[in-house]
Amino acid sequence: MAYSNCQLASRAPCRRLGQWRVASSSPSRISVFHSGSKRYLTSQVRAAVSQAAAADDASVASKSSSITASSSTDIAAFSGEAGIALGEADTDVSATTASETAVSGTEAKSEEYSEDMQKKMGTTLTYQHELGINYNRILSDLIVGSCLQTPEDVDLLAERENVRTIFCLQEDSDMAYFNLDIEPIQARCKERGDIKHVRFPIRDFDPFDLRRKLPKAVTRLARGHNPSNGTVYIHCTAGLGRAPATALAYMFWLRGYQLDAAYELLRGKRMCSPRIEAIRSATVDLLVGTEPVLATIGVSRTGTATDFKVAGLDVGWHQQLPLEREEGTGRMVLRRLLQPGRYTYKFIIDGNWTYSADHPTLQDGNNINNYIEVMGRTLPEHLALAQERLLTAGGDLTAEERDELRALLCPWSTHDIDASGEQNSAVAPQPEWVDKLP
Repeated sequence: MAYSNCQLASRAPCRRLGQWRVASSSPSRISVFHSGSKRYLTSQVRAAVSQAAAADDASVASKSSSITASSSTDIAAFSGEAGIALGEADTDVSATTASETAVSGTEAKSEEYSEDMQKKMGTTLTYQHELGINYNRILSDLIVGSCLQTPEDVDLLAERENVRTIFCLQEDSDMAYFNLDIEPIQARCKERGDIKHVRFPIRDFDPFDLRRKLPKAVTRLARGHNPSNGTVYIHCTAGLGRAPATALAYMFWLRGYQLDAAYELLRGKRMCSPRIEAIRSATVDLLVGTEPVLATIGVSRTGTATDFKVAGLDVGWHQQLPLEREEGTGRMVLRRLLQPGRYTYKFIIDGNWTYSADHPTLQDGNNINNYIEVMGRTLPEHLALAQERLLTAGGDLTAEERDELRALLCPWSTHDIDASGEQNSAVAPQPEWVDKLP
């Protein structure tokens, strides 16, 4: 593969993926982007090739010089030139070492992130931030992928994939972890003028935060994306949890897909681990209506342990809720208001993460977690049957429920089909309830 002013000496990567060498003495870094199994080289080689060529010319000239000097002055001059050449070589080596150190640091963070993701999501998937952006097209107008890292990623998506809306689910802390700066990316979108950047932060590895925010996320997505006018790119950090879950909810609520069928379609095109149970529960929240219920988790056999906490439930795996000693029984107890639904959790006993065989358990990927089933208020029979259907694998929306969700989440005609089969691109005002959601 040829580039202006330079050539790649070999297509084989160096010791670390993403590192290639120019046909000169100094290594250079290029951005490698992935789409499925393909890699795209989207930026020019960053090394100053002209400087490398000049250094090579100087080296050739030095070698062609006579080793035998006619005077001490010639010898001194030759030694001085050699000293300068040596100093330049040392500078190149130092720059290379610094570059490799930075790559190594990113690799370490990727490994740490992957371990955290596997633990909290119960998956074997990994994320390698150092390899650049990766994505898969799920529908003709919808792509799910990992986070953008540079303004060049904006150009890649707009020009190669016809993306017109970037929908970002990352929190500020997600970007800070990998030292990402979103401002140049947003500025590039604004500069181009043909691509929008929309942010809707959802907490990573937190199925309850996902459940709570999905309706508003889908509404914001539907408002910003016109299926007849380009592609939407939905991303979180790795593109393995929040982004595919948001895409699934959008496909289920507004694009006419049955949830399990959409899940299989998406997973067939991108290996990921979206929380399908969070989408089922959010659907019930929208259509049936729920009120929080006081739930209790208790531990009777405490042994010699003194510190009991729970992670998961509605706060996610990042937070830990303390259990307190119950008067009269001596049990360690946690009482908490929870929306109806199933919640997974783990105990942290004297700092050690574990599950309890005295409480209901389930297999969550490679993990065994405890769970609690929170039953809601007594419902009229028709709502109780709807709730059971929507929470069960294989359950689907009725035509009336789809109409209700469309009216509630997307009153804009961008997602309506008229009798001729054409989409009307007129945009209606945003419903007032959207800004009242948490």
